[in-house]
Amino acid sequence: MNKTLPVASFIDSGKLKALFDHIKNLVIFSFLLALGTSDLNHQSSDIFGIFPSNFLGFGVIGLASILIILNLYDGIRRLAKLEHHKLLTFFLILLYVVLTIRVVQVAWFYRIS
Repeated sequence: MNKTLPVASFIDSGKLKALFDHIKNLVIFSFLLALGTSDLNHQSSDIFGIFPSNFLGFGVIGLASILIILNLYDGIRRLAKLEHHKLLTFFLILLYVVLTIRVVQVAWFYRIS
């Protein structure tokens, strides 16, 4: 009788790696968002003398926002296959908002310090 624990089957199925990849992407995209917002606050100079520096900030914010939304959509799409997916989707969106805001705050703190 070879009975495996639910955690072992979760790890063996590759879902744990997918979860860590998803969280890693969220943190990286949140740092991009923090860099874009930080660039808007600390405008230093023009970009190669062509565009004002706030264009770069808005561009990075736009790119990071699109990537965060795509990553969130991928998570919601995967959760839709599970039981109680509406509750899990609510918690995923809440986690995204809280974690993104916190990563931006931490990045700003270290940028200002």
